[in-house]
Amino acid sequence: MNDQVRAYPSAVGSLTAAILENDRVRLTLLPQVGGKIISIRSLVSQREFLWQDASRPYRQPRYADAFGNYDASGFDECFPSIGECRYPEFPWEGIVVPDHGEIWCTPAQCELRGDSLYVHTYGVRFPYHFEKWITLAPDAARFDISYRVTNLSAHDFQYCWTAHPLFAAAEGMRIVLPGTPEARFVFALGGRVGGEMLQAYRWPWVGTPDGALLDYSLIGPPTLKANDKVYADSQGWCALHDPASGDYVAFSFSSEALPYVGICINHGGWPGEGVPGYWVALEPCTGYPDPLDEVMALGKHRTLGAHAIAEWSMTLHVGSAEHAEAIGSQLLA
Repeated sequence: MNDQVRAYPSAVGSLTAAILENDRVRLTLLPQVGGKIISIRSLVSQREFLWQDASRPYRQPRYADAFGNYDASGFDECFPSIGECRYPEFPWEGIVVPDHGEIWCTPAQCELRGDSLYVHTYGVRFPYHFEKWITLAPDAARFDISYRVTNLSAHDFQYCWTAHPLFAAAEGMRIVLPGTPEARFVFALGGRVGGEMLQAYRWPWVGTPDGALLDYSLIGPPTLKANDKVYADSQGWCALHDPASGDYVAFSFSSEALPYVGICINHGGWPGEGVPGYWVALEPCTGYPDPLDEVMALGKHRTLGAHAIAEWSMTLHVGSAEHAEAIGSQLLA
């Protein structure tokens, strides 16, 4: 391995692409699709970590369309909301925030900068500049991802940001969180889990419709036909581990900057047409639940003052560990 980082242009069908790689790992990004990352591949094991769906080819989204009308795969950004809702405060009161936010359905600009990609775009219905830097370590399978949002208006802007990576699932995988944080139920399609909105459990357990407890960290088969989600208090990292191979993908971050982790597991329960998804979304985020108006009602939003700037970052790791218990020490080494 020569530890050289390479950033170069490419194409996926009719869409332009940008690739960032070293001898260990490769990342592929589509600027026209909101800067979506469509591939994170280990060049050592050749494992693809992101869910991909050949039945829904990548195409540039129509602004404010439904997220499920497109590929429903890869790694998007959700800002300033996940769920569609009406912005609740002056001066944008009543303006609809699109499903999964604005970024994924707004074309971005991408610049190749040696060992990094610089991706940025502007809000459509709301006045902000959204920037992202992805930097690859020369000697490791590790991407540092830094964000900056600038409020371009003279008014406070309320928001919630969520990473939205859909990692390819396999039966027997484990979601790994440090400790036993509180986890709150938010929705369920199918009858795998249930509960009252924001009902709290102690990770990894969540309730089922019949009142039993289920180990939410264990990934089952796609035949379960379920799609459900919880939000857990963050402890600075989260991971998805495959005990069959030892492979894992993980995020590390400041729990002050990103105090929650959304965990959405799709066991073939969504979308309703085409190939059902089989993925695990690990979503470091600034607040919960999904729609911004509900986030604000709980006081879990962030406020960006007039002409102010917000910055945060996280690191995406690709690695191998024989036991899930070893992941934390590797990430923090």
